Amino acid sequence: MRKYSIIAIALFTIIAVLAGCGSSSGSKTEGSSSKGDLTIAVVGPMTGDGAEYGKAFKEGAELAVSKFNNQGGYNGQKVKLIYGDDKNDPKEAANVAQKIASNSEVLAVIGHWSSSATFAGIPIYERNKVPMITPTASHPDLTKEETKWIFRSSTTQDMEGKNLADFAVNKLKKKKIAVLYINTDWGQSNASAFKKYAEQFGAEVTVYDSYPPGQNIDYTSALTKVKGTNPDLLYLGSLYNEGTLIIKQAKEMGLQADFMGASPFASDGFLAAGDAVEGVYLDSLYYPEADNERVKTFVAEFREMFGHEAGYFNALAHDATTAVLEGLKQGGPTRQGIRDAMEKLKGFPVVTGEIVFDEKRDDTNKPYYNLKVENGAFVLVK
Repeated sequence: MRKYSIIAIALFTIIAVLAGCGSSSGSKTEGSSSKGDLTIAVVGPMTGDGAEYGKAFKEGAELAVSKFNNQGGYNGQKVKLIYGDDKNDPKEAANVAQKIASNSEVLAVIGHWSSSATFAGIPIYERNKVPMITPTASHPDLTKEETKWIFRSSTTQDMEGKNLADFAVNKLKKKKIAVLYINTDWGQSNASAFKKYAEQFGAEVTVYDSYPPGQNIDYTSALTKVKGTNPDLLYLGSLYNEGTLIIKQAKEMGLQADFMGASPFASDGFLAAGDAVEGVYLDSLYYPEADNERVKTFVAEFREMFGHEAGYFNALAHDATTAVLEGLKQGGPTRQGIRDAMEKLKGFPVVTGEIVFDEKRDDTNKPYYNLKVENGAFVLVK
């Protein structure tokens, strides 16, 4: 009997140990991490025509993560970044979003760059309960109260349209304004908001016309129509590359008007056009010469890390990443924890202002800088 008792006790001990091991291995839930590096994804156009924006996302996120890790990470755990290339194409954006959302190691996503690509990814992140924050996509319909996992750290087109219209009509005293815009989700939203507020402020919109996206477009027809109305301002709902071409062609045609664009003009690529863009007005959420200690620190840290000056999209990506890292710090290393903590951010300081998320998880607290190109640089218009 004593022999059988010893055998029974041994078997019981083995079963208990195995059960304990089974419990331990099954304790990790999807979208969480308990050891090793903590993974965050950055998604944007890493190749193709928009690769400069993907590069800006990558650099801005890397600076934020580097600072976070140097300060100890999350209870000693480091954050690592992985990258997804959506090529600024909605179909590819959906494929990348599905791949990332299916990876249980990924705790959150910074991306995408354009509104069209972001629209494609949103239902996938929402369905898989992955917190996603876009640093740049600004179509007003991207965020909704019911999409609980989607955040935006930039402003909407409606907010920017109101600022630009106020700049044009009330500050620059422009009363006859022509509007040309790229026929994309972003361009339509951008131009519509500007037109709405410009008319509310008392301006006459003399032309409201679109042009197709793509390279080597001839804008002669649209610009001939604009010139015929003799506006005192041509507003361009354009990215900087086609905006540069339109402005050059308009000046060659003898259009006697000032020019204004939106925040995508805040790029070294736009300034590279030299005399052609001299005098153009724009706005931006980031101004490196601002008398602000957070901006000055960011400019210095970015220059030290990358060896060149920080741009508009670097700053926006840095701030979006910082918001995710604060969500991690406060909510813990799970998708749910990060989402819930980010939603509560109110007055959280970043380079471009202080984050205040509203009921749609839009940041409603970003101030604009009104700028003008003078002597090959962006200068503040006071």
